[in-house]
Amino acid sequence: MTGGVAPSGSLPIMADYDFLLALREELNQIIREAGAPGVDDAVRAFAAASGVSEQHAFAAFWRASKRHGESLEAFAGEVRDQHQRQLAATGGQ
Repeated sequence: MTGGVAPSGSLPIMADYDFLLALREELNQIIREAGAPGVDDAVRAFAAASGVSEQHAFAAFWRASKRHGESLEAFAGEVRDQHQRQLAATGGQ
């Protein structure tokens, strides 16, 4: 039985969750956001500076952007701006 009322004295039965649908929806959002201007360049630069693969850098960007409630494009812009401020503060070193 999926969903509905459980027999007396037992825990309620949860409806089936469509994991594949959730993954497809997440993938569609990632594809849309990854194509935004500046995202590829930001991920590539972060990967090179951090010595990690672009796949790992992208995963970090995705998680951090969602943790901060921003799109990849907005988060990439924030990273770029912060990097520019740091360069200015250190005289470009």
